[in-house]
Amino acid sequence: MSYYNRQNKSTKVVKKDIQPTESQIQQAVIQWCQSQEYKGRPLAYYVAHVPNGGNMSARAGNKLKKEGVQKGYPDLLMDIPMGDYHGLRLELKRLTGGIVSKEQKERIGVLLEEGYQAVVVRGYEDTIKAIEEYMALG
Repeated sequence: MSYYNRQNKSTKVVKKDIQPTESQIQQAVIQWCQSQEYKGRPLAYYVAHVPNGGNMSARAGNKLKKEGVQKGYPDLLMDIPMGDYHGLRLELKRLTGGIVSKEQKERIGVLLEEGYQAVVVRGYEDTIKAIEEYMALG
């Protein structure tokens, strides 16, 4: 980001703390999962994204709701049972500023009660660590 200083007619660059979006983090995580192997397949084969929220038209949102989209469902699902868990559910947030909604907190609680490991992760490294720790349970 830059601005023009009218008094001395120079351009000054103002650095902002730029962090990746949730979408960018998620894409990087999926790319990492493509490079990991589980039972002869890429780990990404077992990982799916739930298209909840985001910027969409009311019409598209209504259609998805009719198709079963529900508020608060985690962003990524990994359908591999490990340890005492049926699978892993990941709610991705940016490193700073990402707020966990009431619906997300409630959904995570329900998933935990039903035998899933469900966690909020912040940023790429935290997400990869959560996946690696989960996979180590097996």
